[in-house]
Amino acid sequence: MRAQLCILGVVAASACLTSDQNSASTIPDFLDASAPKAELLFLGVFHFDDKGLDAYKPKFRLDILSSQRQREIERLVNQLAAFKPTIVAVEAVPGEQRRLDSLFKLYNSGNYQLGANEIYQIGFRLAKRAGLQGVVGADAESRSYMTEAEAMAKVKSLGLNMDSILRTIQSDPWSARYQRLYAYDDSIKTVHSLAQHLLYINGAERVRTGHGAYIVGSFKLGPNAGYLGVDDATQWYNRNLRIFSNLQHMTTGPSERIVLIIGAGHLPILRFLAQSSPEYRVREPAEFIVAR
Repeated sequence: MRAQLCILGVVAASACLTSDQNSASTIPDFLDASAPKAELLFLGVFHFDDKGLDAYKPKFRLDILSSQRQREIERLVNQLAAFKPTIVAVEAVPGEQRRLDSLFKLYNSGNYQLGANEIYQIGFRLAKRAGLQGVVGADAESRSYMTEAEAMAKVKSLGLNMDSILRTIQSDPWSARYQRLYAYDDSIKTVHSLAQHLLYINGAERVRTGHGAYIVGSFKLGPNAGYLGVDDATQWYNRNLRIFSNLQHMTTGPSERIVLIIGAGHLPILRFLAQSSPEYRVREPAEFIVAR
């Protein structure tokens, strides 16, 4: 009997512990998680009409205006239209809004032949398909932690040698590996269908992997270099924070459904912000895009 009581006591204690653990891991619903939320669909893209402004310069050409690619874009837009967007946001700063509005008006009336940029090829088409008045610029200029002159002054004050700094950056093996990844992405876009490639670059693993490029190379100019690399990286995060603020500003309520068409490199930060936000529900491109 005493043995049985001991066993029952252990079981009871275990049940209490499990109950306490469960209650400790449950967060009270202070934020009303079941309430309607605005929906965000991030469509990360490669730049259809790349101007060579990023660190990696594309080496493989893709003619987005070819008949095959145009058919693929039409199919893509028809698929994305199932999201029923209320806003189509694009990678353009708000200061370009008047130009975008003017071009969209011409396009809508049949008097503008779309340029190769994804803003026009996907954004304009999708906005027209959804019956919207145009696209909305959501990009932002970043704010740097310090000017170039201030950075050079800091290098001098720390007694650092610029050639040595450059060698440190160039010798980081991770930077070379990321360059190979970018070259791989650049090459396979020419053999993938557009839908296939967009599903690839918007995939969770590719998004996560891509973010790592921002914390190697020059980022490693850390405490021994006055955190020059870290401080320089803040402008990239600042730009994305501002982009998310722009999305918040254009959101009028929980009925909003926003598509943002933007370079895929922005996805890690923007998705993190949106998934952390109590105001948005993130939708996935794979819910709508079907590769053929």
